[in-house]
Amino acid sequence: MKIGIVTHLQVVSHNVVANRLAENFTKLGHECKIYNYEDPKIPEQDILFVGTVFAENLSYLSRFLPERNLVFYATVEGFPIIDPEGMEKKVAESIPIVTVSNYVKMCLETVGIPVAGVVYHGIDMKNTEYDHNYYEYLRHNIREPVVLCVSGNTERKGLDRFLIASKLVSGEIRDAYFILHSGDGFVKIPNMAQNLELENFWYTNAFGMLPWTKINSLYKLCTVYVQPSYCGGFELPIIEALRFDKPVVAVDVEPYNEIVENGKTGILIPCKKVVQTRYMDRFMFPMHTYSINALAEAVINLIRGKRDYLFFEEAKEKFDASRTYPKILDYF
Repeated sequence: MKIGIVTHLQVVSHNVVANRLAENFTKLGHECKIYNYEDPKIPEQDILFVGTVFAENLSYLSRFLPERNLVFYATVEGFPIIDPEGMEKKVAESIPIVTVSNYVKMCLETVGIPVAGVVYHGIDMKNTEYDHNYYEYLRHNIREPVVLCVSGNTERKGLDRFLIASKLVSGEIRDAYFILHSGDGFVKIPNMAQNLELENFWYTNAFGMLPWTKINSLYKLCTVYVQPSYCGGFELPIIEALRFDKPVVAVDVEPYNEIVENGKTGILIPCKKVVQTRYMDRFMFPMHTYSINALAEAVINLIRGKRDYLFFEEAKEKFDASRTYPKILDYF
């Protein structure tokens, strides 16, 4: 097959997924080319669109219909606001939509958008290459244990809770060091860290800019990975942490409990409340709130080794790209 993979290349996560898809399809003997959604000429007959489900994206996909074979590899962090009688709904009903998690499938089906199947995101679980010089520099300048979070900076990512939890953890474990690989956005991270008097804290302010070998160095360095988000479609950093046998702390809701097995690959903390939040007139996000104290306690327990056991091999097999991504081709 000759496959045109189309996405919003400026969206870091979509860009990463498009490249990983192309890499895995190429290994299977297919010809792949990645296009930005704005490219005027996309000649391939078979089109894979990687993106978020909302009205404008569905309208955009009409450019490929009915002449092309189109598959939408879809994510969403909540319930898309779609006119049930509009063109967008008709486009959604005319193409196979493959979601990145069962949570995304539930969100779409709840608003009447049919889903053809679920194919989890994957990464090359055997590729643990990292930047040795960068890692050694960090290891000699940052004390252990290390608590890591890799995340964009939007309201639903819960970075403020990560910072407060970090302060609580530091009160119990004085030597703990906290790394937040993120960027500008909803939470004013330097100001909040200063107000909290958070010591042993490094905010990279380089989200989307570090090469993957340096990011892998962060995963290799950390002791615990924290996913503080209130909602998400999948969260690739979780499986990137699992690749390095790092336990994950997250809230016990989909999609996080589809990825993390409580007591085996991390700790899932209880969801206390769900608040529906309208976002950009495109989505209703179910914001799954949780106790910051519970988040901090889970991190402390993992650092101190208070867990039944950890077992990462099943997760590595489940989310290996060579097993997951080829399944998307079945929908053409």
